[in-house]
Amino acid sequence: MGLLSDLKSKVSGKLSANDNGHHPDHDELRARLGSLPPFDPAKAQVFRYRKQYGVNLGSMFCLEPWMATDIYKEYHDQGPEAEGDLLECMGDCCGEKMKAHWDSWLVRADFERMSNIGINAVRLPLGYWVLGRGFAAGKYKRHAATYDEALHYVGRVVAWAAEFDIGVLVDIHALPGGQNFDSHSGATGPPQFFDSRKFQDLAIKCYEAFTHLFASVTNVVGLQIVNEPVDNPQLEGFYERALTQVRSQSLDLPVYVGDGWNLAKYAAVVKRLRERFGFIVVDTHQYWVFRPEEQQYRVDQLTRELWETTVPELSQASNELDGNLIVGEYSSVLANGSFDGEDPAKCMGAFAREQLNAFDQVAAGTWYWTWRLQHDSWFWSMQYAINAGAMPPAYFPFGWTPSTAVSREDVVNTANTKREEWREKRLEGHKSYVSQWKGEFGFDHYAAGFDKGLDAALKFFSQLGCPSKVGFVRQLASEHAAEYVAQHGHEQWKWEFEDGFREAIEEFNDYCQSLDFTQD
Repeated sequence: MGLLSDLKSKVSGKLSANDNGHHPDHDELRARLGSLPPFDPAKAQVFRYRKQYGVNLGSMFCLEPWMATDIYKEYHDQGPEAEGDLLECMGDCCGEKMKAHWDSWLVRADFERMSNIGINAVRLPLGYWVLGRGFAAGKYKRHAATYDEALHYVGRVVAWAAEFDIGVLVDIHALPGGQNFDSHSGATGPPQFFDSRKFQDLAIKCYEAFTHLFASVTNVVGLQIVNEPVDNPQLEGFYERALTQVRSQSLDLPVYVGDGWNLAKYAAVVKRLRERFGFIVVDTHQYWVFRPEEQQYRVDQLTRELWETTVPELSQASNELDGNLIVGEYSSVLANGSFDGEDPAKCMGAFAREQLNAFDQVAAGTWYWTWRLQHDSWFWSMQYAINAGAMPPAYFPFGWTPSTAVSREDVVNTANTKREEWREKRLEGHKSYVSQWKGEFGFDHYAAGFDKGLDAALKFFSQLGCPSKVGFVRQLASEHAAEYVAQHGHEQWKWEFEDGFREAIEEFNDYCQSLDFTQD
C-alpha cells in the first residue's frame, strides 16, 4: 500500500474503450515507441537533476506554419494555422505527408552537433494526439489513424538523444480543445479546454499513457503537462488532478507545469503542491520581441529591464520554489526597432549573453526556442544564431571543452584529496554564521551532509560523457536529507544536513570554475 496505492485509488480507471474507438493498451503504445535502453536509476538522477543547457525541438510533432513552411505551403490559400487545420486540408494524404515530415525534420546528426557544443537537454513539444486512435478529439479524431506511427518517431528522437547523453523533457505542448489562443495549442480560436470536462478527462488519460511510456526512460528528465496555458480559474485545480494521475504511476518522474504568464501566482501555487507531489518544476518563458514597448527598446534599455525587473521577479519565484524553476523558452530574437541601423547579430548576441548570464543565476535550466526552422533563415533557429555569432558556440558547464587536457579523473581525485580541507573550512564558516543564535546545533550532521553533497557533485561531474553540474540543488539536498533522517533519525538537524550538502556542491563548483579547461 502506501502513497502510490493511495494515489491510485483516487484516479479514475485504467485505459479502456471509449467514444474515440480503438484504445490501445500500455503494451501496444510501448511497442510503438520502440526499444530504448534499460532504465538506469543512477544515470537517470544525473539527467533529471543536473543543470540543463537546452534547446526546443519545435514543430516536429506540434506544427506551426511559420516554422514548418514546406508542409503548409501547398495549402497556403486555405490558410491553415493549427495542425488540425492542416490535416483537414491534406485529407486522405495526410498520413503519408506527416510521416515524411517526421522522418526528415530531425536526423541523428542534429543530436551529435548538440552534444558537440554542450547542449545536454532537449524539450520535445508533443501534441496530445501523437498517441493516435483512442486519444483524439475534434479534427484530430477524424484523422487519428494518421498518428498510429507517430510514437515510432518520438521514440527515435529519445533514442538519438540517449545515444549522446542528452536529456529529453517531454512537453505536452497542446491539449484537447486548446489551452491558449495560439495555434500551437492545436486549435484555432479561443481555448476550449477549460470549458470542457470531456477534454480535461481526455488529457488525464493522455497523462496516464505518457507517464507509462516515459517514467522509466533513463534520459527523460520530466513530463511537462501543459505549455503556456492561459491563467484560467480552473488551472490550479486541473494541475492538482493531473499531478494526482502522474503520481499514481510514478513517485519519481519530475513534473513540469507552465506559469500561466503569471509567475508569482503559480510559484505560490506550486510551492503548496510540492508538499504533496514532490519534484515539480515551474516553466516560465521569456521573450523580448512581442510587447509593443519592447519593440522600441534598444539593447541597453532591454538589458536594464532584464536586470532591474525580470531577474528580481525570477529570483523571488526561484526562492519560493527552492530553485525548481526553468526558462523553458527564450531566444536571441529582438524586434527590428531594437537594432535598427546596427548589426542585428551583434545586438542580439550582446543581449542573448546577458540573458544567459541572468538566467544561469536564477534558473535550473534554459531552453532556446528553437533548434531549427524549415530553412534556418533567421535567429529563431539556434543553429542560425550560433552560425551568425548571436549565440555562444558552446554550453558546457565550468567552461569545460571536449579537447581539454584537464582529466576529469584528476579533478575528482583532487576534490577527494581536498575533501577534509573543504569540509573544515565550510564548517567553520557555518559555525560562525549560526553562532549569532543561541541553542544547540548538529554540526556532525552538517559534516555528513557535506560529504554526501560532494559525493553527488563528483558523480554528476563524472557519470556521463561530459561533465554535468547539479542544477536542482535544493531538491536533491532535501531528498538526500530525508533519506538520512529515515536512516539515522535526528529530524531536528535535517536543515544542518541540507546546508552541508548544498555548500559542498558550491565548493566543488567554485573549484571547477577556477580551473582552466581551455588548455589542450
